[in-house]
Amino acid sequence: MNDSKYKSNKSISVFADYLLMLIFPVALSVWYYGGAAVRTLAVCLITGVVCDFFASIVIYRQFYAADLSAICSSIMIAMMLPASVPVYIPILASSFAVLILKIPFGGGNNTPFVPAAAGFAFVSICFKQQVFTYSSGRAYMSIVPLSSLLASGGSLRLNITNTVDILTGNIYGPMGTGCVIVFLACIIYLFFRRKDALLATAGMIASVIVFSLVLPRSNGSLLASPVLELSSGSLMFASVFLITDYATLPKLNRDKFILGVFCGLICMIMRKLGAYEEPVCFAVILSNAFSPLLDKAADKLIGMVSREKPEKEAAQNEQ
Repeated sequence: MNDSKYKSNKSISVFADYLLMLIFPVALSVWYYGGAAVRTLAVCLITGVVCDFFASIVIYRQFYAADLSAICSSIMIAMMLPASVPVYIPILASSFAVLILKIPFGGGNNTPFVPAAAGFAFVSICFKQQVFTYSSGRAYMSIVPLSSLLASGGSLRLNITNTVDILTGNIYGPMGTGCVIVFLACIIYLFFRRKDALLATAGMIASVIVFSLVLPRSNGSLLASPVLELSSGSLMFASVFLITDYATLPKLNRDKFILGVFCGLICMIMRKLGAYEEPVCFAVILSNAFSPLLDKAADKLIGMVSREKPEKEAAQNEQ
């Protein structure tokens, strides 16, 4: 098997794993938001596949139906959007992810930035009000989304009822990113399938917890702060599906963890000081830009060690 075919098969295997994990957020989004979720998801999916197909024809590249990258990116974008978002927003987000991020760089396993994060960030900048206005669906826990509550410095006293709501995603927010139980299950799946990518997830979650304890945005219980931060917006979703994108991860396992820490730190700083109540996709994009620096530093260190080893051997032989 030649190298390009091996990389292609490996890429398909990776995206198949993510597509399998995405089944559960999709099912919950349909349960909580019904037809509105189906509409937004369908628009994202159709747009992504159509853009991928016609762009492949334009650049005379063979279209691979088995390439799941455009499908995965489109579903991820849909999960981070409100169910009731206007139709043109998912169309623009999926188009941007495929036409600007995937196609020009030769496919989903070559992109310098996570396409789903870039597509969502694009519509967040252009349509901030619509992207961060959430409908209730079946959710009844609070009129104010957790991300808005934390952005305003509010608090929420955790009890059995609202803790169960948080764990099951029965809260206002993006239509497929609120269920903590689902993401814990995805993390377990990644542990057995993509353990190295999970290091980035661990680093991101760890930095969010530490930051939220040291500089809490909530004026309630200190221990409730990390729970609310992790449960609000799309942070847990990003830690599982976005920051773990192999195309943007550093080579070394140590650097994957460092990248996750960097992403979590940037996200929390932007949450505390920025203009967006949920800036996690911007944090992911900045982390993607930081990833090549980690690889460069690692290559330089490996080069130094490689040069020193022959010198030491030569010195020992002379003795």
